[in-house]
Amino acid sequence: MKQTAVLSDLGGVVVEFDTDRVVHYIAQAAGRSFDDVQQAVYHKERLLPFELGQIQPEAYYEGLRSQLRLSWSYDQFVRFWNDIFTENRPVSRLLQKLRSRMRLFALSNTNVLHLDHIKNRILSPSLFHEWIASCDVGLRKPDPRIYRLDGIHRRPARDGRSRTRRRPAGYSVRKSPTTGA
Repeated sequence: MKQTAVLSDLGGVVVEFDTDRVVHYIAQAAGRSFDDVQQAVYHKERLLPFELGQIQPEAYYEGLRSQLRLSWSYDQFVRFWNDIFTENRPVSRLLQKLRSRMRLFALSNTNVLHLDHIKNRILSPSLFHEWIASCDVGLRKPDPRIYRLDGIHRRPARDGRSRTRRRPAGYSVRKSPTTGA
């Protein structure tokens, strides 16, 4: 059977990441312990809605800033928040070679800040035909619905351009009561 598509995760595959780095940065800036900061950064009532696109990046930042009494500006936060990624060049080169013969899909549980940073600073946005991110579709792996999104089963655009998948038709996420997002 001829393969026609490649579905690839981003983190730990196409990009390497060191999540401890941002925790160390924040711990140092806030004068807090690594464990306190780690619990705040990965608090599921804050991080999960952020990764599902239910709250905006500013709301996530404000929650951390308030809990940790962080003195960083939003721009400082974004810079350190995104300073955890490096390209896995052997994998991205392999994908670039495959791109002309197969449809390439990026599938990732991530937030909009990380996704935009990866697409615009780490990898070429055109590396994948389609980018499917939890923050865009309101679903996370391993939820089986994320693998059944319409774009995964369609033919690529004739112009070969990349697309970012959005929430599937008929699927809605709960809006955040604080941000309305």
